[in-house]
Amino acid sequence: MRRLVATVTIVAAGDQDGRAGMVATAVMSVAANPPSLAVGVNREAGVWKAIQRSGRFSVNLLSNTHTSLVLPFSGQLQGEERFTLGEWETHHTCVPYLADAVVTLFCRSEASVDYGTHTVFIGAVEDIRFSPNANEPLLWRNGSFANAVSLEDLIG
Repeated sequence: MRRLVATVTIVAAGDQDGRAGMVATAVMSVAANPPSLAVGVNREAGVWKAIQRSGRFSVNLLSNTHTSLVLPFSGQLQGEERFTLGEWETHHTCVPYLADAVVTLFCRSEASVDYGTHTVFIGAVEDIRFSPNANEPLLWRNGSFANAVSLEDLIG
């Protein structure tokens, strides 16, 4: 599994009871019509409970400038304390999102499948926000951060 290259994201959810978020690389597009994605969430994670309560979540694609958010959202900090780092705002659906993420996808949970320790949530994408100043997406490859470089740039 270490050989699977993935975009690093923060999945976030929240409501009047608070916000929760976690780093996730288990995110994938499901369909273009209707626009949808799947995200795998451990049922012990606080964000799992928040998605179950609210039925909504955001997927924030991190840029190569967001490496400092990865450890805090991977367990170094807990709950609301995680949101003291980065530029977090609240969407009109009450879902938290990272203002300078490469792109944020706002989803409504349409279906879910439990497998092992995780739930795979299928989210209908209801809104998309692009950051005008975003850098390249942050990738995870073989246990460390990576950048995407086009083959044209490498070959010259």
